[in-house]
Amino acid sequence: MKWVSILIVFCMLVCSPAANLKAAEKSYAISLKVFKAMEKANLLVEEKEYSEALLILAQLIKKRSSKYEKAQIYSLMGSIHYRKNDLNSAIDSFEQVLDSAGDMPLSLSIQTLKTLAQLNLVLENFGQARYFCEQIIETAGETIKPIDYTLLAQANYKLEDWNKALDAATKGRELSLQMQITPKENLLLLLNAIHFELGQMDDMRGVLEELIKYYPKTSYMLYLASVYGQLDRLDKQTVLMESLYEDGRIIAGSQLRNLASLYLSEKNPYKGAMVLEKALEKGQLEATASNFEMLAQAWRYAAEREKAISTLDQAAKLSQNGDNYLQKAYLHFDMAQWKDAEKTLTLGFEKGLSEKLEGEAWLLMGMARFKMKEYKKAIEACEQAKNYEKSIKHAQSWISYIASEQRKVESMQQVLN
Repeated sequence: MKWVSILIVFCMLVCSPAANLKAAEKSYAISLKVFKAMEKANLLVEEKEYSEALLILAQLIKKRSSKYEKAQIYSLMGSIHYRKNDLNSAIDSFEQVLDSAGDMPLSLSIQTLKTLAQLNLVLENFGQARYFCEQIIETAGETIKPIDYTLLAQANYKLEDWNKALDAATKGRELSLQMQITPKENLLLLLNAIHFELGQMDDMRGVLEELIKYYPKTSYMLYLASVYGQLDRLDKQTVLMESLYEDGRIIAGSQLRNLASLYLSEKNPYKGAMVLEKALEKGQLEATASNFEMLAQAWRYAAEREKAISTLDQAAKLSQNGDNYLQKAYLHFDMAQWKDAEKTLTLGFEKGLSEKLEGEAWLLMGMARFKMKEYKKAIEACEQAKNYEKSIKHAQSWISYIASEQRKVESMQQVLN
């Protein structure tokens, strides 16, 4: 936060009350004696002799002086207290400046009010901060600036008065556009935060789009992508994330997984697989069972079964159980690779399958053996499947079917013999 300079720029310096002034202008004069005392105090401040500087000003304020001179003295005292990080004393001094309102330039009144608003925000005196902000709005008139509304919006935001905060922030943005200046970044961020508190997601989208227009930061684009997702605009979310990816602006593993998930949701699994594969190769994604599972899923949806099988093998080796071997076995089965399916299931059993998948795995084992015409072993596998509640009905059906097919084969063999 920037503050007024310690060196005061005086509106006018006169050595004699008889100085000629323009009749149409109100003049503010400071005597040479007061000026020299303040100049000495400033020199002490530059040397960081704050206590001595404050002593000079305290003695000066006791002497007879005009209201304008007192305003300048208190303003300098407030600035020194701020440098000392004594914010409460700074506030006291700047409030004394306001006692001279009407006898000092309007610009000094407004700047003092802004300083008081900012100091109270820092000290979390949000009610006082709002009061001074409202005084700025009332005092500034046509000279009001977007920052004045921004300060008021900040105070109301801290007081959780969301509607008043929204009103002030909106006026600040509108005033910026009327003045043909770019709305300040912190104002747009504040406006976005207020919409968030009010649950106005679509308004957040609009503010974020404007924020990116003026301040195209990656973090804002990712935020906007998240908002698109919450608004169920996955198409826009995907396009935005894709553009960031192509520009090399997203490299974090979580972001890359998110992009891959979006591709899968938008029925573009091949792109999702490529994102994941490259991320794993570059080390942007950790080589974990979960990440290889996701890659395998993308390859499977992209009809790249061989790649899916290879990837599931990597996932299975990294996993703490054998569940991925079951998924791999299904792919082998779908590709009529019956022996490979049986071998893969055996590896799964050896590593240990989740209990809820054991029955399913024995059933698949029976089906694979049936395809290889190993009827006895197929029935044995299905008998194992009968021990699990979820697979008992299918197992019984398969046992009946396999036994029937076995009898047919045996009958055919007897006829041929």
